[in-house]
Amino acid sequence: MSSSLIFSSHEIQDQNGLAGSFELDPAVFQEAFSEAKLSIPITVGLEFSVGGNRILLQAHVQGEWELSCSRCLTLFRAPFGNEVEETYPLTQAQIDVGDEVRQSLILSVPSKPLCRESCLGLCPRCGQNLNDKLCQCKLSH
Repeated sequence: MSSSLIFSSHEIQDQNGLAGSFELDPAVFQEAFSEAKLSIPITVGLEFSVGGNRILLQAHVQGEWELSCSRCLTLFRAPFGNEVEETYPLTQAQIDVGDEVRQSLILSVPSKPLCRESCLGLCPRCGQNLNDKLCQCKLSH
């Protein structure tokens, strides 16, 4: 995991909060995904605030997936952006945001990726991509 996502709880408390923006190499997180590929660096904007006996993290994670359409198998890119909110006790020495970023990435992968909603898919008989042209099979499309 990237050390740029580990923060000192004492530093956050001393400054009464902390904010920053980070660009992360997609390779750091890629091992968690087999079907999807991160195509550009991941951008993480975060803000820590201190209140009571807790530290609140609010973050925005964005990037872009390269996915294979579940209907026609064409590769396409799909941007994503997720909000993350988490709290930590003041007594915690270090806060590692890497796990929250990884979980956000997992939740951003579509369960059934489609290149477009109107994707026609492949002909089950000849395999023709029906988005490109209709085939000559006797099946109705």
